[in-house]
Amino acid sequence: MNSRSYWLLAVVIISLLIWSYIAPEGIALPHLSSQVPTVALPAVVDPPPHLTPAPASVSPGQVTVTTPEYTAVIAETGGLLTSFTLNNYYISKLNPALPDRPMELVTPPLPEDRPLRLTLVASRAPDLENAFFKADQKELNLKANQTGTITLVYNDPAGLTVTRRLTFTAGTYLVQQQVSLTNGSSAPFEGRLVLRINTAPFRQNGVAGRYDGLGALINNHLLTDKASNAPAALAKNQGRPIKWAGYMDQYFLTALVVPGVDKNEISLPEFKAILQDHGGLAVAESRTLNLPPGQTSIFDFDFYYGPKAVTALRTAGHDLTRSIDLGWFSFLATPLAALLRWIYVGLGNYGLAIIIVTVLIKIVLWPLTTKSYRSMKNMQNLQPKVAKIREKYDNDKEALNREIMHLYKTFKINPLGGCLPMILQIPFFIAFYRVLDSMLELRGAPFMLWIKDLAAPDRLGSFDIVIPFFDQPTGVPVLTLLMGLSMIVQQKISPNTMGDPTQAKIMMMMPVVFTFILINMPAGLVLYWLINNILSIAQQTLINRPGP
Repeated sequence: MNSRSYWLLAVVIISLLIWSYIAPEGIALPHLSSQVPTVALPAVVDPPPHLTPAPASVSPGQVTVTTPEYTAVIAETGGLLTSFTLNNYYISKLNPALPDRPMELVTPPLPEDRPLRLTLVASRAPDLENAFFKADQKELNLKANQTGTITLVYNDPAGLTVTRRLTFTAGTYLVQQQVSLTNGSSAPFEGRLVLRINTAPFRQNGVAGRYDGLGALINNHLLTDKASNAPAALAKNQGRPIKWAGYMDQYFLTALVVPGVDKNEISLPEFKAILQDHGGLAVAESRTLNLPPGQTSIFDFDFYYGPKAVTALRTAGHDLTRSIDLGWFSFLATPLAALLRWIYVGLGNYGLAIIIVTVLIKIVLWPLTTKSYRSMKNMQNLQPKVAKIREKYDNDKEALNREIMHLYKTFKINPLGGCLPMILQIPFFIAFYRVLDSMLELRGAPFMLWIKDLAAPDRLGSFDIVIPFFDQPTGVPVLTLLMGLSMIVQQKISPNTMGDPTQAKIMMMMPVVFTFILINMPAGLVLYWLINNILSIAQQTLINRPGP
């Protein structure tokens, strides 16, 4: 196998690895990612709000909680969470005709599927899902660093009193919920207490994205899976300690958090996932209840509803920062993300920051790529001799390979010299890809001209037509087309080290394949790929110049 063949293999490896992340269903990979090391995440300031949200109106039978970060609405019937609006994050959109709307994390289509449904599974159990929990106040407005508590109480005629205390703190998206049950009857309550959250896909059109699905920290390992596999995935991990479990994509997270286990409990909390008709998930946390007459049991059912921003997750605690999954090469992705943020602080433009980081990566890898290109050029110079050997030993494969290896040895050429340096660069490519595809700060961040959102697909204009394989709205993917053109130019000037016409045709298809793959990818990712190709073209041009 010649050097160009190895380069083809490297390209295929990159394609498969990238496709494993961007395909709608994904390629089957290990879900319990114990191989991913725990790394320290860099600090970053959450983006400022785009607009000042209007104060929510107070309706009968509901409680409204407002903090600088979110506005939450809780119904007294069932104590259900009917709305949780992120005040500083807006629905990502490309159509300027649509109005800005804050991101709403509670969107189940049916009222009974609202989050925070509390169920008591026991004999003589009251219907807590439809019970009236009287609130001690109807409005709670918190300023910076303030903390407030809403208390909801239900008194069952059978003698059971259920009290839910929800503590909200400005500056964090974590809500602490304490549920206490007091048995005022003469008989015990034995069974389980279950709290359930229900999350629909976060996208504006209600369709699950490629990263939407289960997220859970189990036995100190991050478990991720698509929604359809979530029930089985959680069932396999029953009996292991779970710190949190919920529904997430690359930007947002809704999760039940386990701050600790009540000393009276005889077993760990159990978690169950239920696939919903709308494509989202219901995640239920179940706790053992053994409540004798005259006794009180207290349980903590905390929850996180918010962005996957580093500072927000770190402030909330409970290892929620582990929900930011940067993949196999997180040890490279984490410092690259920190570098990107640091450069942004000085420039104020993430597009320019992406370009600078791409240049820096290219400088670091310059010796490797130079060695690879020169090796490929030397291989190209030997092609006439290789062709003669192939012609002479066409019917004797063993002699053919022996003579070709002798030729390489004579001219001191390593046939792997063009492949190995390129393979060593793959971790950098994948690491920065994951940073650009999952970094919350890029969501809604403009670059210049028509690129208004580096986390959205590159589109110039918006047309009222439907094109197969295009995410809406339909427009001209200028950056993506330029990226494909740059790949063609790069192939034209690269040394031709292969004598196999079939391999040559496959290589010529790669620009088309990558253009197709990236056509719905974030503009920031396409920008990185384009700049990297331009730098590679410049490097190859310098190497191809005739020597003095």
